[in-house]
Amino acid sequence: MSTRRPCPKAEPEKPAPAPKPAPDPGHRGRRSSALAPVIRLSAGRFRPAHCPNRDCSFYEVKSGWRYTLWGSYQAPCCSKPLPRFRCTYCRRTFTPRTFSVTYWLHRNDLFSLIARMAVGGAGIRQIARSLGVSHSTVARHLTRVGRHCLLFHRSLLQDHVPNEDLDVDGFETFEFSQFFPCHYNLALGQESWFLYHFTDSPLRRKGTMTPEQAQRRAELETQFGRPDPKAVRQGIEELLRVVLAPLAPKVGERKTGGPILAPRPPLTLHTDEHKSYPPAIRSVRQELGLTPAMLRHVPTPSTDPRTRGNALFPANLADLLLRHCGADHRRETIAYDKRIQGGLERAALFTVWRNAIKWRRENHPGETAAMVAGVLTRRIGWREVLARRLFPRERSLPGRWWLYYWRRVKTAALGENQTENRARFAF
Repeated sequence: MSTRRPCPKAEPEKPAPAPKPAPDPGHRGRRSSALAPVIRLSAGRFRPAHCPNRDCSFYEVKSGWRYTLWGSYQAPCCSKPLPRFRCTYCRRTFTPRTFSVTYWLHRNDLFSLIARMAVGGAGIRQIARSLGVSHSTVARHLTRVGRHCLLFHRSLLQDHVPNEDLDVDGFETFEFSQFFPCHYNLALGQESWFLYHFTDSPLRRKGTMTPEQAQRRAELETQFGRPDPKAVRQGIEELLRVVLAPLAPKVGERKTGGPILAPRPPLTLHTDEHKSYPPAIRSVRQELGLTPAMLRHVPTPSTDPRTRGNALFPANLADLLLRHCGADHRRETIAYDKRIQGGLERAALFTVWRNAIKWRRENHPGETAAMVAGVLTRRIGWREVLARRLFPRERSLPGRWWLYYWRRVKTAALGENQTENRARFAF
């Protein structure tokens, strides 16, 4: 008698594995090398010009510096191994990436995108939502690109002497709240509309106020102090000192009983009728050794129509563009600057964009403000502005710009607990 074996039960078919989802562009974690941008090094062998260590005696570019090869490593964002070098004097090692503007940045593919969107009128959180990143990432990138633009702008004017009349005016905005207004003092070329320099000056809130607002202002001034009433004058003095320094006669050219050896054509300063301008101009004129015939002052009433025929048209246009292209300066906005330091960094970004990247006139392209001023011969883009890392040196940043770079301009309402740029290597 044969026995039948029971038939095994048919196992249900296993579903096919689901395809892996596409990587989220807004993912904030560490990205794989396949998604990382490729860093393209310059053709030929990379040769550093100086040591990137600020504490090294060869941080300045000078002869006699030596370095040696110190192996190589494979970066996740580079298609080929990167050589590593070591300074023979301070013994610190570095790579070609040390001389890149994206040094020590994880999201090094967003640098130019954030710069373009910032001058396009977008706020920090708007940029973060559009790119799918954290708002702190955007703020960190804006801080670094602003510091880079400070150095880039001064490098353009390193050997440039203004050969046109200048417009000097103040752009009024505020930080933290409307109880803390401030001035951006601007100096522009009257013919080229080139923005040569800017400084900041804290102000006291003025204008019509309700009794509650007046009381609140008194309470804040008791707690944080009243702004210096001569702040605008001091800001204008520093502004003119930096812009007019190339025009000052040298020691051998000063008048010592005879005529100046190298006379220059007279220059005219056009301002409004602000009471702080005449004493500031007289002080700088005396300090730089400029006579009234060499530097003339022509005030323009603020009641004149603000048309192309107005002598202050370049300054008025700069004010318009600052409010149009900067989300932090618009009327009735929540994107205002919480710190004056952040506004100054975005002002540096605006300066480089307005001078070298944006066409001078939108309806008549073909020249930029830097081309008309004789600073550049052609229009450049963000890729050229951010092509290489610029290292800060005290003589390259005049006056308060050295404080702007290291983020040492404080907001009174925030106290001393404010971040500064204390980085030792990724500065």
